[in-house]
Amino acid sequence: MQQDIVRQDLTRVLIISLGSLVDITHNIAALEAIRKYHADAHITLITEPEYNRFMAECPFVDEVVTNWRTNGLRQELNFTNTLQKASFEMVYDLAQTEESEGIYKKYWLKKPMWSGIVMGCSHPFVDRARSNMHPLDRIAEQLWLCGIGPKEGYPIGAAPLPNLKWALELNDYHTIPEKFGIDSNYAILVPEAAVGRPGDIWSVTRFVELAGELISNDIKPVLMGTHRAIAVGNEIRAQLRGIDDLIGRVDVFEYLSLARAASLVVGSNSELVVLAGLVGAPTVSIINPEAANIRQIAPRGKLTVSVVARDFKDIKVEQIINAARAVRD
Repeated sequence: MQQDIVRQDLTRVLIISLGSLVDITHNIAALEAIRKYHADAHITLITEPEYNRFMAECPFVDEVVTNWRTNGLRQELNFTNTLQKASFEMVYDLAQTEESEGIYKKYWLKKPMWSGIVMGCSHPFVDRARSNMHPLDRIAEQLWLCGIGPKEGYPIGAAPLPNLKWALELNDYHTIPEKFGIDSNYAILVPEAAVGRPGDIWSVTRFVELAGELISNDIKPVLMGTHRAIAVGNEIRAQLRGIDDLIGRVDVFEYLSLARAASLVVGSNSELVVLAGLVGAPTVSIINPEAANIRQIAPRGKLTVSVVARDFKDIKVEQIINAARAVRD
């Protein structure tokens, strides 16, 4: 049931988007919806310092703030004073964490309208199922409660994907592979798991088998990942020649471009695999459902498919190849 609809003609809007790169990227769908709804507002985004450069390019916000974590009383008072003086009329808390609740508590004089889960806010998101929802469905429902989106809301699984066209347009994504000396027909392999889930990674042996299959079909395997993938990447390259290694060597804009131009992206359900699906790449995600809600974590995208097994040893290369055909054909 919708609450009081937020007026469209507001002039000062604040959005809070915290967490991982995937969290931030998922929330871009909400940023675009809020931008369209509050077309004439000045929209400020509070986000993580490490994503300042990425989000500063986002066309759906006017200002990015990353100095919200304070150290000492003086910084705390300065930031609180800045919030008060900004005169935000509406705050969309997409993070819904203790940290974002802390920002709410800084409004000790006059609190703005607030969409989130903090007690006493004007537009509470009280759906008890939210913790089991996919992030895109969750934020779509949160905004629907404020009057943003279609009147009937979005069916589960049909929430809008984040618009990342602007990130690809910063560079002509077709030219980025050449920058790294990669042939046009290549597949990205991501040999790492999600943060905090080190056991959720497909085996080195299987990655080597898959890379060999790709090479035999004239597709260049390219390893990508964060620093967490370095050791596994070295093991893979030690067992098979003909693999390019870009682990830890590309920024987020370059990665999105490389993923978008790739013939295929395969990996355990890590942030780079999720981003590949969101940017429109043919993506195969390998998921270990142990202690995880598949509906909540499975990547979204027009060309994504997930292969699921509680024991990664049960997932054969042939299954990944068949899944790849499904998203490429």
